[in-house]
Amino acid sequence: MDSMEVRYISTIVFTAIFSVFGIYHLLSFLVLKHRILLYYAILIFGLTLHWSLYLFIEGRFGPNIANIAYHASLVTAMLTTFGLLKFTENYLNIDKEGNPRLFKIYNLLILLVIVIPVLHILNILTVINPLLSEILELLAACTALVTLILNIVSGFLLFKTKKFNTYYLYANTPLLISGVLYVVTWFLMNHFPINTGFIVLVSAILITLQLILFSILIGFKFKFLEDENIKMQVAANELLKIEVDKQTENLQIAKQKLEDQNGELVKVNKLKNKLFSLITHDVRAPLINLGQMVDIIESEFVNEDMKKLTGKLKSDISYKITMVNGLLQWSYNQLEGVQLNKEKCDLQSIFSTIKKEFEKMAMDKQIDISLDTGCETLLIDKNMLLVVLRNLTSNAIKFSENGQKVVIWSNCFSGAIEVGVKDFGVGMDMDWYENLEQRDAPKTSLGTDGEKGTGFGLIIAKDFTEMNGGTLRCESTKGAGTNFIMRFVKE
Repeated sequence: MDSMEVRYISTIVFTAIFSVFGIYHLLSFLVLKHRILLYYAILIFGLTLHWSLYLFIEGRFGPNIANIAYHASLVTAMLTTFGLLKFTENYLNIDKEGNPRLFKIYNLLILLVIVIPVLHILNILTVINPLLSEILELLAACTALVTLILNIVSGFLLFKTKKFNTYYLYANTPLLISGVLYVVTWFLMNHFPINTGFIVLVSAILITLQLILFSILIGFKFKFLEDENIKMQVAANELLKIEVDKQTENLQIAKQKLEDQNGELVKVNKLKNKLFSLITHDVRAPLINLGQMVDIIESEFVNEDMKKLTGKLKSDISYKITMVNGLLQWSYNQLEGVQLNKEKCDLQSIFSTIKKEFEKMAMDKQIDISLDTGCETLLIDKNMLLVVLRNLTSNAIKFSENGQKVVIWSNCFSGAIEVGVKDFGVGMDMDWYENLEQRDAPKTSLGTDGEKGTGFGLIIAKDFTEMNGGTLRCESTKGAGTNFIMRFVKE
């Protein structure tokens, strides 16, 4: 077997070896999606194509094929150089922010390895200028050699940045030697008639060694990246644990505050119950007893003037008892929770009840209470409606002049029902009512006969109306009267 056959076989063997490496790294890229694997696959496939051209360059398949292969070798060499540049740039993390000068040099070389083969192909397809071809071939060889040297320089410059940069520098040694041998061989082949078979074989062995080393390096780098990711995850978990512990501590503090507040609420609740008990037993009970005593005294009187006096006293006592009952009921609803008992109420019957309750109070001021039942029924809590109407009617009588009229009314609309109490008395200050809507403390006011009012009645009326899903509004003009309107959506 002569040297030509040995070289032919060795070219096939090493082309196959390079192809296996290229396919392996291309498949790795398709699975792992890391660009470094793609660039390395480009490097290897460029090298494989370039190496396979030796099968044709030596003229085994004719001079035309050899000539095409010779010209194609520049393109494959630049493809290999492009892959090497991008692989090194990515592996050593050379970027614009961290290494601006190196980044510019790499980009310049990448531009060259793209432009040179384009010019070479255009020259072959158009003018076919031999001098230009030689210049481009020399420029391509120099670019490849500069790329190899730049890789070594980059490794030295970034030697201490990461430990894998050190390994990269060592692994580049076979590639550098093979690259120098290859460039020297190319130069000798073009100027001297020498046998370069042994040099090419050594270059192939060195390149194969370099491919093995780089493949191992990539594996170690991915292992290193995985370890770094695990460390970052552990650190993130530690930070998360610290944050969780902090939030847990805050929750414990909040829980303790809540428990303290609950303890305070229990104390306040006990105080509230004592207050209600005081109002019930020390205020309401004596008023009821006083009313009963007045009844007994009234039965003993014969004088009409005295009976009128005791009657007015009874009316005042009854009103005070009603006010205390309403205040208690409202307070319980505010503090114990609302218990609504809605039912279909006969408004005519309820209006009549209110009129009867206030008959004596209205008679004393010669006020006529008239009923206008435009709507017969309403779904509402009956007791709450009675409390609201009592308060509104009491206020209407209180702030009406002698001989005027009070109207308790209801109206039906397409989607709502309105219930109200209207008087034609002194009217009220709307600013006072707006303050009431803002939950300001009620203020004492005097009626037309000096009757006292605290404003609690309107607060109770407003709250009870809203508890039943309605709204309470006031229409009033000074000197022309007041109209309180409850509006409920039909159910």
